[in-house]
Parts: sequence; structure tokens; C-alpha cells
Amino acid sequence: MAANRTTCFLPEEEFNRIKSQYAKFNEPWQSSEVDELKTMATDGVPLGNIAIQLQRTPNSVKMKLRSLGLYTPKPSSKPWSSDDESRLIQLYNDEVPFEEIADEFGRSVRAVVSRLVHLRVKLFNN
Repeated sequence: MAANRTTCFLPEEEFNRIKSQYAKFNEPWQSSEVDELKTMATDGVPLGNIAIQLQRTPNSVKMKLRSLGLYTPKPSSKPWSSDDESRLIQLYNDEVPFEEIADEFGRSVRAVVSRLVHLRVKLFNN
């Protein structure tokens, strides 16, 4: 493990934590692993499951798939319509919790807050 450690810029404690979870963390990919990765990706196995099976981090799997031309990022979410934005502001002004607003629009809380910031809505009253 020491040889692999020299190429990693993480603090040793963090390196060891990740290595204990993903045994092949920071190790070169073997051709047999790449073949298995291609098969799983083609079969539609979710990225997280591939990572567990190959004992690699999800990010490592994603980067390898990208280098092989097999990774397609999720499309960005649908655009906000002007009606959506009006409703968003109304719900926010009515003090509806962010979680409920997110559920109504089928979006994440982060997306809701981000859109409110984009619309320059005052998020916190003093």
C-alpha cells in the first residue's frame, strides 16, 4: 500500500479511511477490471453498484467510464417556467418549508434555493 500512497495528495488518515472502504482506491486499473466495467456499464448497472463490485470509488468509476466514452452525464433538469417562478416566490413568501416546495416541483431543496437566489428573492428576513 505504501507505493500507492506516494501518488495520493490526501492526508494519511483520509487516505486510509477511503482505502478501507474501496480496496482498489488509488490503484491502476487492470485490463480485466476495465472489461468487467464495460460489461456492467453496457448492462445498465448503476454507477454505485459498479463501484462496490469493483472496490473503486464512484468517482473513479465515473472517470474511467468517461475516458472510455461510456459515461453520459444526467441531463440537466427542465428549465423553470415563468409560472413555476411565480409559484415558487408565492410559496416562499407564504413560508412553506423548502422541502415541501421541492416536492411540489419535483426538484431538490438545493435547486429551489438556487432558483430563489437567482431570482434575487430575499431569503432571510432580519
